[in-house]
Amino acid sequence: MEFKYEAYNIKDGVVTGRLEADSEAEARSAVVRNGLKPLRVSQAWRRPPVEEMFPSFFKVGTKELVGFSRRLSTMIASGGGLIRTLEMLSEETSNRVMRRTIEAIRHDLDEGSSLSEAIAQHPKVFNSLYVSVIEVGEFTGRLGPSLEQMSEILEREAEAKAKAIQTMMYPMAIMGLSVLTLGVLMAVALPPLLDTFDKLGADLPLMTKIAIGGATGLQENFVKLALGLVGFVVAFVMAGKFAKVRYWMDAVKVKIPIIGSLVVASQIARISRTSAMLLEAEVGLAPALQLARSGIGNALIRKAFDDAEESLMSGHGIAVALARHSVLPSMFVQLMTIGEASNSLARTMADAATAYQKEFDGRLNTILGMLEPASTLVVGGIVGFIAMSMFVPIYSGISAIE
Repeated sequence: MEFKYEAYNIKDGVVTGRLEADSEAEARSAVVRNGLKPLRVSQAWRRPPVEEMFPSFFKVGTKELVGFSRRLSTMIASGGGLIRTLEMLSEETSNRVMRRTIEAIRHDLDEGSSLSEAIAQHPKVFNSLYVSVIEVGEFTGRLGPSLEQMSEILEREAEAKAKAIQTMMYPMAIMGLSVLTLGVLMAVALPPLLDTFDKLGADLPLMTKIAIGGATGLQENFVKLALGLVGFVVAFVMAGKFAKVRYWMDAVKVKIPIIGSLVVASQIARISRTSAMLLEAEVGLAPALQLARSGIGNALIRKAFDDAEESLMSGHGIAVALARHSVLPSMFVQLMTIGEASNSLARTMADAATAYQKEFDGRLNTILGMLEPASTLVVGGIVGFIAMSMFVPIYSGISAIE
């Protein structure tokens, strides 16, 4: 932090200046060491960096994070020092937020923090799963493979997101053009058409009345609707900060048709993969579960594994506790039962991770494959309705004139 001071000495009188220090007490000590008597010391105001003022424009993208993870993994695997590697990565990156983050991590490492503790201070860049995987890597002494594994997870999620965006691009473009066409027709073509109908004394078709009513209602209540939407989003985000509300939201999420199965498969694949890596590194089952479940994003599924850990600590198996939670698929519970009975839980967890990852990828591809034609049909119906609501009055007007 930067501090400004006002100090005094016999030779120069009152002097002012600025210096860098970690606290006000340290800043006062520095002033005294310079042969001055401090009169006033306070933290100096600084203009926040552009990336702090506009965080939405300076995010660390998945591509940047994958590159960081892979380069760090490669350097560690080749025997490079962690501090020196971070210095090199800081110099190489062109992303200002990532550079500041790496420098902060390096500073925390110099202060004695572990890598997982250092990156946990930057939740906007590294999510809880990333922190959990790095913590597992440190715990097992396999930090390089853990970083490589995290890179693969990030790439897989980025590919799924990019595929979803690509699938929705065409129907969204058509939707935008439809709205633009409707606006032009309502503003240019419809007013003279309505005047003609009034002069002829003819009634508007029902379809046109519906279109006009919808457009008029949207125009008159646009501000109210926009404020209501913003208020709903803000209230939803704020409510999610409370543990009970978040638990209820997660419970609803896993019960949504199609989406719920995706969430469950994704979460099970994550915890199974991390647990398998820990167990293969000869980490005990209890600490393995404790580390692995920290990467679970769904509170309902996390509660199931919390109970499994408590059951294990009380001398019972984890499968018994997991079976009490209906959110978990019966096949997964059966796999855990078999793994415990045959003392091959590490292998069973690895198989479960592979199976549920394939299930997640398959379900996602199916949903995306259905989404494009479905969205095209919806958009086509909207465009057709708009066109018919405009052209039907024209034919009705021609009939009235005849």
